[in-house]
Amino acid sequence: MPARLATVLLLAAGLVGCKTAGRAGASEPAVVLDPEGPGTTGVGDLPILRQKAAMGLVDVVRAELAPRLAEAPAAGPDPGRDALRALAIELALRQDDQPAALEQLQLLARDLDRLGPSASGAERARWHILHGALLSAQQRYAEARGQDLEALAAIDLTREPGLAGDAFRGLARGQLGLGQPDKALESVRRAMAVHKDSLALFEDGVLAVDILLAAGQPIEAVITAGKLYDDAIATVGPSTLAHAEALAAASSATFATGDLEAAITFLTDARKIWGELQAARSDPSLPLSAHLERRLGELEVVTQRASANSAAPAK
Repeated sequence: MPARLATVLLLAAGLVGCKTAGRAGASEPAVVLDPEGPGTTGVGDLPILRQKAAMGLVDVVRAELAPRLAEAPAAGPDPGRDALRALAIELALRQDDQPAALEQLQLLARDLDRLGPSASGAERARWHILHGALLSAQQRYAEARGQDLEALAAIDLTREPGLAGDAFRGLARGQLGLGQPDKALESVRRAMAVHKDSLALFEDGVLAVDILLAAGQPIEAVITAGKLYDDAIATVGPSTLAHAEALAAASSATFATGDLEAAITFLTDARKIWGELQAARSDPSLPLSAHLERRLGELEVVTQRASANSAAPAK
């Protein structure tokens, strides 16, 4: 385990490159559900919190996590506290609230430092995965890839399939950022092979669509997006953030095949849900999903351009 992880974060992950943004509440998943024991923070509702975030209640969940983390014991091993902190980091990064993610990551590093050699491989792996996610958000993909490789080296992949899947997903994200879609595709498929949780598999699928498009496999991207759509409806429900993410993925994939009409239809439906979710928020200063907001903006540009070109009279 790196010495003085909090110092490493200050020097290497710092606020350099972080966006300064308003905080939504007070604050891809690297969360291990350990059994609750004496003296540990309760996390029995963690799956419910993740489900609520997938529905679009990201702000609400982050606001719920803040007091629970503040009340959690600051010293000693506490798997429940660490699981809640990991979720807080993931949701902050989902909204690209990098300063909030860094703050929680430093606290997680502090707790690991206090454990010293007694820290488990799973605890070290969780830190590496979350650190890698922050580095990816800063577009420091080579460093992010290194963190995910460290995570994979710290655990027995057969005994920690959830963490292994999260590390493989992070590795795939870094490889995609480095322009290595073929390697990224192999990594995300390994993530999907070991993940058991339906929401984790959904996040794998969202990334897989991006990777397949980068790899020049639009038909496979359409197939993956179709499954993503079915999973969003079955697992999370209609008119949710997950539903909008699946529709946007389908729009990207069908556009890549040349089916402009389908792409526009999916985009229109995704934007409708996105607009409704945003309108229901009391503080829209941060997007519910920075990735989805970016995808919708890009799709708006390319579909409008393609529509204009198809409507232009032939010379």
